Amino acid sequence: MSLLWIADSFYVGVRDLASSTSWYVEKLGLRETDVELDEGEGCTTLTFPKEAPATIVLGPPKKASDTATRIFYTGAIEKAHGWLNSRAVSVGPIMTDRQGTRYFAMQDLEGNPLEVSEEP
Repeated sequence: MSLLWIADSFYVGVRDLASSTSWYVEKLGLRETDVELDEGEGCTTLTFPKEAPATIVLGPPKKASDTATRIFYTGAIEKAHGWLNSRAVSVGPIMTDRQGTRYFAMQDLEGNPLEVSEEP
């Protein structure tokens, strides 16, 4: 199992598909995969190796106001934080929310908000 995983598929709007795809592959350990999309023209589908069917779809920005945070999960928050930091990903400090869940924020190559949340 990967250090990071996603529970649900999500879409990330990007302006430069090739550069963003390379960033997600290099920095987060994702791989390109072939998934049939209803409106997939100009999109790339990514998944973690050997993971369940949840995917990340990169494609043209749909709305300028789309600022939803995309959540990745980990079972080892300090290890994930250090691993991403060592890969030159700009990560925020590890914080704890009101329910006691530890998490940290980061951004992708184009400034889209991403979050890593610890799931025991």
